Amino acid sequence: MNAAADIPSCITSRVPAEEYHAWPGISISRLKVLAKSPLHYQYELTHPRTTQPMTLGTAAHHAVLEPTLVDSRYAVWARMSESGNQCPRKGQYWDAFVLENVDKSILTVEEYEFARAIGKAVRGNAIAMKYLEHGEPEVTLQHHDRRGRADWLTKIDGKPFVVGLKTARDVRHFVFGSAAAKLGYPLQWAWYFDLYKSITGTEPEMIEIVVENKPPHAVVVYIINEDIILQGRDEYEKLLEVLAHCQATGEWPGPAECEQVLTLPSWYYGEQVDDLTSIGIESE
Repeated sequence: MNAAADIPSCITSRVPAEEYHAWPGISISRLKVLAKSPLHYQYELTHPRTTQPMTLGTAAHHAVLEPTLVDSRYAVWARMSESGNQCPRKGQYWDAFVLENVDKSILTVEEYEFARAIGKAVRGNAIAMKYLEHGEPEVTLQHHDRRGRADWLTKIDGKPFVVGLKTARDVRHFVFGSAAAKLGYPLQWAWYFDLYKSITGTEPEMIEIVVENKPPHAVVVYIINEDIILQGRDEYEKLLEVLAHCQATGEWPGPAECEQVLTLPSWYYGEQVDDLTSIGIESE
């Protein structure tokens, strides 16, 4: 019996994150870790992470996609010291605050204002609102042993659109395009495209709304074309082959299993670039 075939295909909106992550199947966010190494992938399976930046990113998404629900999902830690500084998130007052808001995620005043600013910027952009005026948020796409969680799903004149939302340091196309390639976004776009088509039999249009994470929070709406989908599909299919091999052999190697000769980037041997931000790369 094919276990994957026993998992039903469906499109469901507003599945709680905890429930979604418990669903069976492979997600593209997890599969992208395999590109680093099978060892990292295997570790991620047993060590899921939740960080404050991830919570903040989720809050920004909610401020854009479901703004009326932000205050019911988040509590704001606004306690100030006598000197006018925000009190640290520890101690008896913090512990009491956490207990009072056990069903909510907690943000600082600065984080709350950031999420609201992102929401205001995107919802104030006419092009973005063309896609966000109607539709459903947090849409789970499940097809047999593959699943995904799209930010937004809508239809315009009967045509389906799978809409994503990203924050970025710089939304200009030549900078964001480079960042998107580095972060594996094409795999994600292809994955969602293929999931929707497999479930419905219809090819969706892929849209990515990108907003800068610093004021003035500029917004650009990108159409994801067929070439990007084809490239992303080729990459994720190769990763699926690697995953199948690792599962069959029980071997999960790291990035390198023998000594490696170190090579340096080409710019090091020519004119060095001291300020990497000038070419759209953040130095560490």
